[in-house]
Amino acid sequence: MMKYYELKLDDTNFIEAPNLINWYGIQDVRLIKWETYHKLKNRLVYRINSEGNIIFTDIISFPFLLVSPMVRAVIEMYGDKVVFKEVILISAEKGFEEVYYLPIMEESVQINMLYVQKNQNYIQRTKIPEWIGERNIFWIKKNEKRHTIVNLDLAESLLRRNAVGLALKEVFLSQI
Repeated sequence: MMKYYELKLDDTNFIEAPNLINWYGIQDVRLIKWETYHKLKNRLVYRINSEGNIIFTDIISFPFLLVSPMVRAVIEMYGDKVVFKEVILISAEKGFEEVYYLPIMEESVQINMLYVQKNQNYIQRTKIPEWIGERNIFWIKKNEKRHTIVNLDLAESLLRRNAVGLALKEVFLSQI
């Protein structure tokens, strides 16, 4: 049985990660889904908060998922059905810019996700959708919140490349 993890920014140890400001006026975030990604611009520019020392992590999870060029290359290496839109993060005050990518992939509301507790074994009683076994990265929508899920292979590939700022929490998936 494949192991799965929720992928997000480790915001407890990387509070200096880029923080997008005034993002809600740039692009309608409701278009960030597989069915409407073609309505998004190919390149988006967002300003970031310039206070303090900014650490450009390999993943940003708020207000939407953004990944570094390295993470994009790893995702592409696995051949998943993912479309990327270029995102430029700029700080006019400090005079720098950084390139990130907005990945858009399939999302399911038919899958339940539980966080795995230490020393707790979960038995796969319900069959998860077949398409999940073919994916290394995908989204699950639970309680109106989007969660990015990666399988063990992709998680290990990112860790082997010393990805900065990743938080991985093991999850158990089941069909609703």
